[in-house]
Amino acid sequence: MIRVMIVDDSPLVRKVATDILTSDSEISVVTTASNAEFALRKINSAAPDVITMDIEMPGMGGIAAIREIMAHRPTPIIVLSAFAKRGAELTLHALEHGAVDFIAKPAVSLSGGINEIATELIEKVRHASTIRVKKIELELDTELEGKQLEPEEEPRKSPRREYSPGRFEIVAIGTSTGGPVALKTLLMGLPDDFPLGVVVVQHMPPVFTTAFAIRLDSLCSISVKEAEDGDPILPGHALIAPGDYHMTVSKYGERPRVLLHKWKPVSGHRPSVDVLMHSVAKEYGNHGIGVIMTGMGKDGAEGLIELKREGGYVIAQDKESSVIYGMNREVIINGDAHEVVPVNEIAQRLLSQVCIKEFV
Repeated sequence: MIRVMIVDDSPLVRKVATDILTSDSEISVVTTASNAEFALRKINSAAPDVITMDIEMPGMGGIAAIREIMAHRPTPIIVLSAFAKRGAELTLHALEHGAVDFIAKPAVSLSGGINEIATELIEKVRHASTIRVKKIELELDTELEGKQLEPEEEPRKSPRREYSPGRFEIVAIGTSTGGPVALKTLLMGLPDDFPLGVVVVQHMPPVFTTAFAIRLDSLCSISVKEAEDGDPILPGHALIAPGDYHMTVSKYGERPRVLLHKWKPVSGHRPSVDVLMHSVAKEYGNHGIGVIMTGMGKDGAEGLIELKREGGYVIAQDKESSVIYGMNREVIINGDAHEVVPVNEIAQRLLSQVCIKEFV
């Protein structure tokens, strides 16, 4: 039996979420809490396997509660987020502080889209219960507090490198659950003079992909933006597929660009990693690099079979560094990954494909 704690200041949300979850015979809602402080007092006695957490609540906010939980009693946390710009921004912070996944509330009353959220909530609670989360040391969140700390030491200087794209022309990345933090790790490892264009599919709804791209652009040396139809694919730039749009690539015309489509969802996803990877295989062939990372399901596996068959290079995130070993697992067990590496080494493996000279 999967034991769940629901934390939300709305009585209606607590009731509806409880009804949804307890409709599954393998899930039990062991307790609910109307605020974060109450949740922290109850967590040890309730011993939940999974927590659903609202972010914006009176008193201690959801992010502060997540930080406390991950520091003292690490538990898989699914954020219930408002489907709005601020909700998206706070959700990204929550994921960075240890939450494993999120669900956008379809409406304040939850009266719209109830069947959709019911299926998603049950599925994500089931998957979250299988995740082993690690303790995260409690530190001052300088962004949320609006303060900055002085650096303890001078940052180490990375060796300078001379890059050439060689035979490669593009990097395509696919990910889902656990992807926001994994993508941040990868893209922050790429320098601003990275000689390839980067295209990304992260399973995420509209509004959230906008906030996600803005967040990454503020952190990374390369430029990051949410893709618009016809955007050029440029070296040192990453384009994130917008929520609810498939993204493909095209080399026809004056310069390579991305195209957005409202085609039917593929395996339940729009955007779909498979759609992107099939497109990269067709347009770039052996000039393309495909990266598959953490996430539920199999999206991306078929597209990467084709990319490898066309001579492209495939890198997969390893099991140990994945929040969910699903999408990358399919590629690995199919034998389609040329390399299987931890998330914090993927950027270096990409750089090794395009570095022609290194010097201090």
